[in-house]
Amino acid sequence: MSPEKKTLLTTAFEALGPERVTRGLKATGHSWRDCFLAVAIYGEPDALARQLEKRWRKEHFVGTLLDLRVHVVNEVVRAWDHDEGTFRTLALEWLELNRAAVVTQNAMIT
Repeated sequence: MSPEKKTLLTTAFEALGPERVTRGLKATGHSWRDCFLAVAIYGEPDALARQLEKRWRKEHFVGTLLDLRVHVVNEVVRAWDHDEGTFRTLALEWLELNRAAVVTQNAMIT
């Protein structure tokens, strides 16, 4: 995966936050009803799909929900659909780094 694609995915992970990234990794599907973003945002399959039923520009709607540019949402969808293993690895690495940063920040505060 190119550094540019990793940067876009990391941007999405940061917008989602650790809780939603963790939740999204429980996804098993590749449609708007059960993909990484659907489970990450709503915590369950089908909830995002119901929100998208009347929208023809799905990526725009999701981008607005997460305050992300459409090309970032497109990269998440593309990576999840075409390179799920690498996507999962990158997400887990991001979670580990993010948790380490939170622990360090909390230790400095106390």
